[in-house]
Amino acid sequence: MMPDYDFSQVDAAIIDSQLNTARVFRDVLIRLGFRRVELFESVKAAAGLLNAAMPDLVLVDADGEDSETFRFIRSLRNEPAVPNPFACVIVTTWAPTPALLTRVTNAGGDDLLMKPVSPKQVRDRIVSLIESRKGFVVTADYTGPDRRKSPREGAQVPVLDAPNTLRLKATGQWTQSGARMLLNEAITAVATQKRLRASIQVAFLVEFALTGLARPVPERMAVDHVGRVGGFLDDLLRRLGEDGDHAPVEAVARAIKALADKVRAAAEAGPVSADDRNQLQALSRALMQAVDPDRPLEAMTHEVSSAVTGYRSRLEQIAQAKAAAAAAAAAPSPDPILSAAPPPAAAGTAATALSAG
Repeated sequence: MMPDYDFSQVDAAIIDSQLNTARVFRDVLIRLGFRRVELFESVKAAAGLLNAAMPDLVLVDADGEDSETFRFIRSLRNEPAVPNPFACVIVTTWAPTPALLTRVTNAGGDDLLMKPVSPKQVRDRIVSLIESRKGFVVTADYTGPDRRKSPREGAQVPVLDAPNTLRLKATGQWTQSGARMLLNEAITAVATQKRLRASIQVAFLVEFALTGLARPVPERMAVDHVGRVGGFLDDLLRRLGEDGDHAPVEAVARAIKALADKVRAAAEAGPVSADDRNQLQALSRALMQAVDPDRPLEAMTHEVSSAVTGYRSRLEQIAQAKAAAAAAAAAPSPDPILSAAPPPAAAGTAATALSAG
């Protein structure tokens, strides 16, 4: 027997360009006991939700302009001004694929639901979000339900017990003031974690790029990694709110941004000076220290070094897999009578490298 949840106070939004489908979903929710269900014909029409009254549950269609759908979810999860970035999000589709599920997961959605649906399917998904929703993780470029199946080497990303207003309302634990307090505390925790992860990501990009920047002709990948530094710094700077004195962080971040632009321009024309490389590394470490002064710098630099080592290893595995595939494609076709299968060693090497990457 499922618990008897009360959905009468839950705010739900359905975003679907097919009006008939949207009405079916609304009817299903009403039969489940929902009283407050709003329909939107497009993501654009629902954009106001991000700034005003974010519902507790969102069902959003991925079959129309799916890029808009995923941009909406990412904005919901990552924009500082969203009143409830922890709203439950179910993406709906007529054509589920592994690629679509990956996009839903990487955007920060909770679940993917295939149309057509039965009331039981919808209820089961909602109950799952009430009873066993995943904790949230915050990285430099992602906020949402934990995507990881196992801990990543070098990464120390805590899991946040994000406020679940759907659960609070459905279980009768909702109070306006209590929920607002929980949301404010969690939003502050996310902002703090975002700043920390952005500083570590900047240090990672710099650390990875240093070797390539030291070459007489700087490596393209190294230059591209330095080029990504500015975006993470911009995100960090816009998250410097009124919860403390962020002047030191802002000063270091702006210094890194200016130096990264200089290094990138220099790398396009020729070698990057050792002084600039060393200063870029020193500033990136100073940024981590400024953002999280309570954590030993040695621990943070170790985390960055471990992440860079793991990243280089994955790149090498991918390169080996591509080389093996290219060699196999270039090899003459075996006589079908003499050889009915590819050499097991080569096939195994490629498969291992691809799965690791």
